[in-house]
Amino acid sequence: MEFCTQIDEWTLNRYADGELPEPHAAAVREHLRSCAVCRREVRLIRELSAAIRTLPTPKPPDGLFEEIFPAEAGSAALIPFALAQAEPAGFSRRRVAGSRALTVSAGALMLAVIAAVLLLTVGPERAMAGASTLRFHGEEPGALTLRYETISPLAAEPGVRARLRYWVPDSLRFAQTEPGYRVVELSRDDPGVFSGTVDLPPGAVYAAAAVEDLDGDYIDSDFGRSWEYLETDADGRSTLDARLYQVLATADLSPARAVAVTEQALSEYPERPELWAALLLYGRGALPEDSGEMPPTAHLERLKRMDAAARPRDPGAGEMHALSLYARLLGREGIEAYWRSELTAEHPRHEYASQARLETILLSATSHAEKIDALDRSWTLAPMPSVAQVGLQLSYEVADPALTRVWLERYAADAVIRDTRLDVEVTERMVEVSALGAIAEEWILQQLNGRPDWLGRDRPLAGTRANFEAEAAESLARLHVLLGRLRMARGDRAGALDAFERAAELSWDPRVFVELARFHAETGSSTRAAQLLALAQADPVIPLEPYGPEGEDWVTAPTEARLAVARAAWREHLSSSLLDEWVNVGATLETASGEERALHEVTGGDVTLIIQSLRPSYVSEETLDLLRANGPKLAAADARALLVTVNPDSRDEDQPAAEGGTPELPPFLHDRRSEVWEALGAWREVQFFVVDRGGTLRYRGEALAPALRIALMLEDHPRASVR
Repeated sequence: MEFCTQIDEWTLNRYADGELPEPHAAAVREHLRSCAVCRREVRLIRELSAAIRTLPTPKPPDGLFEEIFPAEAGSAALIPFALAQAEPAGFSRRRVAGSRALTVSAGALMLAVIAAVLLLTVGPERAMAGASTLRFHGEEPGALTLRYETISPLAAEPGVRARLRYWVPDSLRFAQTEPGYRVVELSRDDPGVFSGTVDLPPGAVYAAAAVEDLDGDYIDSDFGRSWEYLETDADGRSTLDARLYQVLATADLSPARAVAVTEQALSEYPERPELWAALLLYGRGALPEDSGEMPPTAHLERLKRMDAAARPRDPGAGEMHALSLYARLLGREGIEAYWRSELTAEHPRHEYASQARLETILLSATSHAEKIDALDRSWTLAPMPSVAQVGLQLSYEVADPALTRVWLERYAADAVIRDTRLDVEVTERMVEVSALGAIAEEWILQQLNGRPDWLGRDRPLAGTRANFEAEAAESLARLHVLLGRLRMARGDRAGALDAFERAAELSWDPRVFVELARFHAETGSSTRAAQLLALAQADPVIPLEPYGPEGEDWVTAPTEARLAVARAAWREHLSSSLLDEWVNVGATLETASGEERALHEVTGGDVTLIIQSLRPSYVSEETLDLLRANGPKLAAADARALLVTVNPDSRDEDQPAAEGGTPELPPFLHDRRSEVWEALGAWREVQFFVVDRGGTLRYRGEALAPALRIALMLEDHPRASVR
């Protein structure tokens, strides 16, 4: 977040409220002409003040003021006064969940009161719409005190949870050597103010954090970026290690954002090859090895200068690897080969040396057996996860059960790199080799015996509990399908049926329905096969890759009556997960021409699917392709799609075509003040929302397909007036 150090917050607040006398006000006006940061701050302060003035006087829940302002012993009695019974300004983003659910009006009353209290007690510089902060204080070695301040829906919670991922430099690996994950509950100190302490291992240089409610349903972060702790030196500057791990963590989520982080790090460390290599690797200026283009002169001169400076010294493994990578990206094979050779000779047990050996092994013209022997020697020298994954793949190709078991145990031993999706991919490749069936079934049963932990390290910081559990269910369903195939192959039809049915219970994936329908058709249960096939065909979303079994002998077209039953089943399934949250449809967006329009104007009272992003470039091509494929269905259902971005991409040749609009896609609308971001309760760099005809939020999630299903399902709902 940008800050200005030329004008203090007190002066800026007084100016925004019209309370700063001349000639001081004139000096501030002159400063605002050249400072976008302060202009934005003044605008936000004034907008908040105006919003507070328009709030109705709400009747707070019983006991709220006594909780916030406890009466002191011997104090005078309060003078009673009447409260205006105005229509409450509804504002609740909390998911309706059993007995914990707040009604819209009750949530609005609570938040309105807390927002007013925060404005009075901490000042408008904190009480901005959507403003939340998470501060880290390293008061003693290994311990961080966290202080979270917010007026988001979490302000009304009795307690919240912070989840952190941290990085500790290692002499042998750049990646983490342990899970690097902590969870801490923060207790409420004051309205909207929470604090707690978390222990980190000695040497932790970087951590990223997000805050959520205790159910994991609502997440708050620094506008999708996650709050960050960076180790600093004696001068208060972030250390090089902290910056390098910040780039690593950011690139894992978004290469586009990694460019901005790398550029910031380069402003502090302009002569580090690690950062220049990262800029080329993640940036738009990366040069393909086979492009034949001449690299920029500035890059070449910088590489030569860094190479000459490093050779007389004894650089570490990270710098050697970076020089080699930078040279490779610039097509300078001599410099690349020199530093690769130095790396493997001087630091043979380091992760980067292991990667260099791995590339050499894979590119060699040796037999599979010789490659496996070389991998085994490399593993003995440095047991790195990437070596285990390659060894496992080669063991599949030679179809050796004993060898596969060895490499599978090595792969399973590393808890940092593995996740459920990777485990499923490993299983799918193993199942394809008939000689490995027994090992594959044993491995699947081991995975099915464990239960995904939504509080564990596998859940991304920006991922809700619901989304994590949905993805985990899909992975488990896929494992059950693979188990069913293995049992079918060895003639265990009863066991196969049990596995397939469990998969269908866990997942509403049409691919699972087709797989199970095929099984029932082969075992003579044509009625059940037709029911399942109807469920697959009733899915309203057009997939990018067809999964239907067209052309197979067992397939018969479902009757219209059966399709109607299947569509009703889909509606019931989707309705069970609908949100019912008020949305400020007066939040404004800006068109490419600069025209401001309210959200209810651009939705037109239609069911609207909204893709909200921090930048257009963060929206993947696969997402845009799926939206294109289903655009005609949305139009036919009298629904529409909006593409919304907080920060427009720079106008250059690599800008996504979608920002300016195409015949298949609408143009991006700009949410420069983050009003729609806040109204929808966004927290990720890309998220998906569905707003119904009445302006109520029905879906907030991290995948486009379920958002499309809900938008298309809502076509049957009666049109309601926009609030």
